[in-house]
Amino acid sequence: MTPEDPQNYCMRGHRVHALAPNEIKEVAQRVCEIMKIKKTSFKGKRSEQLISRFEQYGIHVDVIADEEWIDATRATVDPQKAMIYVPEKFYSDLCRGRAEAIRIFLHEIGHIVLGHRPLLHFAVENPREAEDSEWQADYLADSIIDLLGLPKFDKQMELKF
Repeated sequence: MTPEDPQNYCMRGHRVHALAPNEIKEVAQRVCEIMKIKKTSFKGKRSEQLISRFEQYGIHVDVIADEEWIDATRATVDPQKAMIYVPEKFYSDLCRGRAEAIRIFLHEIGHIVLGHRPLLHFAVENPREAEDSEWQADYLADSIIDLLGLPKFDKQMELKF
């Protein structure tokens, strides 16, 4: 799969309703406005305050002991329950304002606020990038990072099974 060859786009996530980049940017801006997210929201104790604000809107973070964390990813989400699961070390990195943890956290938030649901999607057409839940969540995270002027981190590591 290459960006120049949209005919053979390889999905990384569930196929969802297509969203254009400008639509995702609008959602990112609204999330920042509603949640009062600023560049300083990820510094010191403010990260914990931000997470508490998300909980006021029904988005919860479950911090799991590192020794109990069995997932192969840094964090995971259940969009239907609006629940983000993270190991203690990740939560600590997020509270310290580490760029990688912030991007991953915002990516997981993206799955929730974009309404991603695993659906069987039968279509004659080949999938497009705009229909990929992982691309959409990445784009939302990057849009918030750009909007706030936060430090950038390379793309989220993907595990191929």
